[in-house]
Amino acid sequence: MTDVDQPTTVSTPTIDAPVVGASKGSGPTAGSGQAGSGQAARPKESGRQRRSDWRRAEKARRYAARNSVRFPIFTRSVLLWVLIFALVGLSFGASGAFWWAHFNTQIGQLRADTQDFEIRSQSASADLEKQKADAEAEIENALKPLKGFLSETQTIQLSQLFSPSVYSVVTLDDQGQPSVGTAFSVVTSDTESLMLASYTTVRAATVNPGPAITLRKNNEDLPASLVSWDPEHDLALLRVTRGDITVLDWAPEDVLAQSLASRIFPVSGTGGNGATLTGGTLIDQSSAGFQHTAPLGADFQGGPIVNADGKVLGVASLTYSPLGYANGEIHFSPAVAMACARVLNCGGGTRLQGKPGG
Repeated sequence: MTDVDQPTTVSTPTIDAPVVGASKGSGPTAGSGQAGSGQAARPKESGRQRRSDWRRAEKARRYAARNSVRFPIFTRSVLLWVLIFALVGLSFGASGAFWWAHFNTQIGQLRADTQDFEIRSQSASADLEKQKADAEAEIENALKPLKGFLSETQTIQLSQLFSPSVYSVVTLDDQGQPSVGTAFSVVTSDTESLMLASYTTVRAATVNPGPAITLRKNNEDLPASLVSWDPEHDLALLRVTRGDITVLDWAPEDVLAQSLASRIFPVSGTGGNGATLTGGTLIDQSSAGFQHTAPLGADFQGGPIVNADGKVLGVASLTYSPLGYANGEIHFSPAVAMACARVLNCGGGTRLQGKPGG
């Protein structure tokens, strides 16, 4: 038996059934006789032949069935994989869209948070600077009572820093006796300088003719002329033909107003360093000046009184008495700013010509 490669239409084999009504073993009927006489009898198929025909028919049927479903199975597989890939792609796409939207949201938030970063940083810097200034001011105020004491030794030891600005004043009094004091530079130019001194020291020179006035520094003597004076506040202004004498800085009025109970230092133009300092405490102040406890000798009168920062607060005096009486060891001093109203024109640095004060 040979296999067939192509589908073949084969009729299903049949088996002749016995004629109903014919008895087993009975002879041929009349009809049979007629058929036999008119037509040759059909040969009977054997069981082997029938089985062979059935196998061929079954194989053909299976081949046809297999070919009928091969393409649909392949098509369904392709569609299934396409669907799987589509679902995976959609999943990745949705996930990517979600994370991209989240990323853009975060970026937008970051931009919103940082768009005013420079303004906020400047504001923060200003706040920090203000806090720093407030803290420094608070510390300064807390240490103010101690500042003078802590710096007193150092200030006195640094007397040579004041030496270029102060000179010793030597002249005669009304009785022809030596009269000494100190003068310090308040205005200077290339050729001359104006020096502030005590009226008490140069009082005899206010009368013409009067004794000569000399400014002395170590072994150098400078002749000085009297420019103007004010007996009430014990102030006098001298001129010397020496330029570029260092001018000391004056303390602003608000600093003087806050100097109560602070340490102060009168400066004399005498001494081996060219200047000598003593120390005391500013104990009272008013529009007339201030009171202090610093000890003063005759050589200190007319000299500058400085604070711990080296700024001039007033002019040392042994005779200034705004209350009308001497106060013993407690001395009054006119504020340095009074010189502008009494003996010195401070507007633009214009110098006044000699004239009596009062």
